[in-house]
Parts: sequence; C-alpha cells; structure tokens
Amino acid sequence: MGNYDVVIVGARCAGSPLAIQLARAGLSVAVVDKDPFPSDTQSTHFFQTEGLVSLARLGVMDTLRGTGAPFIERANGRIDNLMMDAPWPTRPGDVGGAMCVRRPVLDTILVEAAQEAGAEVRTETRVVSVIKDAGRMAGVRVAGVRVATATNGESDLRAPLVVGADGRGSIVGRQAGARMYNLTANERFGYWGYYEGASIPLPAAGYLHRFGEEFFIGAPTDAGLFMVIVLPPLDRLSSFRADPDRSFDEHVAKDEMLADIVAKARRVEPLHKMLRWTGYFRESSGPGWVLVGDAGHFKDPAPAQGISDALRQVDRLAPAIVDGLGRGQVVLDEALHAWWRWRDDDAYEMHWFAEDFGRAGPFPALAGEMTRRLYEDGRFAEFVDILNHRVRPSQLLKPGPAFAATGRLLRGGQPPRRQVFRELGDVMRREIQHRRLKRHPAYRSEETLGRDAEPVEA
Repeated sequence: MGNYDVVIVGARCAGSPLAIQLARAGLSVAVVDKDPFPSDTQSTHFFQTEGLVSLARLGVMDTLRGTGAPFIERANGRIDNLMMDAPWPTRPGDVGGAMCVRRPVLDTILVEAAQEAGAEVRTETRVVSVIKDAGRMAGVRVAGVRVATATNGESDLRAPLVVGADGRGSIVGRQAGARMYNLTANERFGYWGYYEGASIPLPAAGYLHRFGEEFFIGAPTDAGLFMVIVLPPLDRLSSFRADPDRSFDEHVAKDEMLADIVAKARRVEPLHKMLRWTGYFRESSGPGWVLVGDAGHFKDPAPAQGISDALRQVDRLAPAIVDGLGRGQVVLDEALHAWWRWRDDDAYEMHWFAEDFGRAGPFPALAGEMTRRLYEDGRFAEFVDILNHRVRPSQLLKPGPAFAATGRLLRGGQPPRRQVFRELGDVMRREIQHRRLKRHPAYRSEETLGRDAEPVEA
C-alpha cells in the first residue's frame, strides 16, 4: 500500500503536467498509466499559443525543440475558393505560434519531466477500481485506487484526492458516477499519416482547409515529418475502410496545396484512425475526486483543441489543489467545484464551435462570407485567435456581422435566397438552444452511449 497527497490516473498531456506542478509545490504524487511509454494515442498532435506558454512554464521547451518540430509561424486556411495566409498571431511574452508533436514523443517528454520533478510514475499499471470510504460527513469519499501490474499483482494507492486524467473512457469518472451532459455526435471520421521527405514551405505553417465536402489538416511535426489528417463525412466510412491506403492517397490528392507538399515524399508508418466519437462535458468533481482533460470534457477534434485545453486546465487546477489540500476536505471540495465551473465556462463556446466546424457537408455560405470579410479587412488573426483560445467565438461571430453577411449574400444573388435564410435561421436556433443548455444541461447516463462512450482504438 502507498499513501500520497494526490494519485493521478493517466500520465499523458493532462496527468503528467499536473504531477509536475504538484510535485514542485511539495506534494507527494503518484501517477499511474496502463500504457508503456513511448506509446501512441488518438490526437491531432497540435497545440497552439496558450499550450506553448504552459509547456514553457513546465520547462520542457528546449526538449520539444530538440525533437525537430518547428514553431508554426503562419496560418494557412481555405474555405472553398477563398485562400487565406497570415502570420500566426502572438503577443509579447509568447514562446511561439503553435507546434505539432507526435504523441509518443510529447507524452514521453512529459512523463520523464514528471519523474524528474519528484512524482512517482508507474507505467503499465492498470487501475482495477476506485477505492471509496465512508466519511465522517454525509456521503462517500473517493480515497484512492486499486492498481494491478503483470508482475506485482494488485495493490492500493491511497490519497485524499484522486485525479482522473485518463481520457474519454475514464475509469475514475465512471466509478465516481460522473454524468455526461450536452453531448454532440461526430459527422466525420479521421485518418492521418506522416510523410518523410516532404517539401515543407518555410516559415512553417499549419493548414486548415475546408472545400466542398472535404476537410484537411496539415502541419510539420517532429523528426522532419509532415502530418496530414483527412476528415471525410461519415457516409464514406465503409468505402474508405475497404482500402484505407488507396482512399487516403486519393483524398490527399484532392487538396492541391497539401498534395504538392507531399508529392515527392514517402508516407511512413501505418495509417492512424479515429472513427467515432462523442463530444461531452462530464460532472468533474466530487468528494475526493476531480476530472481533467478529456476525462472531463471532450469536443470534436476539428479545431485541434484537446492538448491546449488540458494544459490550460491544469494551470488552473494545480493551485486549487495545493491550496485546498492545505485547508481541509471541505475547502478542497469547494475549490474543485469552483474549478469545474470555470472549466465549463472556459470550454462552453468552443464546444459548440467545434461541433459546427466539424459538421459534414459544404461549409455554410454565411460563415464563409463572414470569414472572407474578416480576411479582406486584415482581421484573419482574430479568427486564428479563436483557435488560440484568446478570442471567444461570440466576440467575433456576432449577430451584427452575421446580418451584414446575410445582406451581402442576398445582394450578390448566390447562393439562393432560401439557403441564406435557412442558414441564418439555423444559426439563431442553435444559439438559443446553446444558451438554454448552459442554464439547463441535458444529462445522459454513460451506460446508454454504447460503443461511443469508449474511444475506438487506432
């Protein structure tokens, strides 16, 4: 049996950064993860400016730069025939614009940094169950986890706080009884691959392209590789899976810019895939437990927010834990509940923005017209700052610009008036619905989700 101040389940981009901060604050921390490291996980690998700031505070930027992953200095966007290219927006004190690092590399760096900070990291260690104790106050508290390894069997790790940083299938969340709410369903699926010897333009850019039914993400990553993600609509899934390599190459060929970058390159490693997912919020704190990263909130991966979300959440969670543990269980529970409410407010607009961004079908003409005007007015950096999590979608995509864009489309005669009014009506209806769901969340038990509750293995 081991006794700690905090036990963290999950050692990737939420768990290890939290362990680093807590260990540096003098807490005894155990981190357990079922996987060995290095190992892979489903991810866009992309983290933006705020994520880089967090990683710099953790002291791992020199190591990340040593992987060969460049800072992404430009944003290259496409919406149908509108091509956009601009410097990636940064502010004084920022480390860089963005970066893309494969998860076996990034997560291993973070795990090693957690060990160096003084956390006890146990990999290839499976959580069998969450330990619950009857407290002196009403209710039951989470008091640790029972773990198992192939060599040492089962043992208990006890702590006043258990952190679930264990992703979408979080055992901590399930066994704590955390309900999901405000769910979304994917309308696309993803395959991604890496190319060696690509003709990568400099300065390095991140590519986000939507045209017709197609959706592509591209970026240079570590080891001199270039990553391409294709996100076709779900109605192509059966035909794509019949011959993934051929289908992937055919899809990449549709994007002339990305196809030119990888034309003389060799695709390495088998393709990776993410086929179905459910976006959600989970109840994220209770007596003796808290959920961080994908364990507590997961959104459509289209805008590539997961890593930066996790890092930003950790930056707010760590001081709440340190302060709360020093002042007793009641204060700790209150601090974690307040953090959960901050997390929801921080993530709420981007949750719905991601759902809209990842929808199947052509990019809405109304949204495209609003983006075109921003670009022509020299304000494309403000749109990219939505991805940086420095501008809320509602600050930019306001009713006034939406009505103005509607007027321009109607005067231009394309697309048909009926489509323009339908899109405007859809925007207004969704906004009303989202405001209602913020006040009155729609809960759904995890047991009813079936296979969508768990990640599909790559």
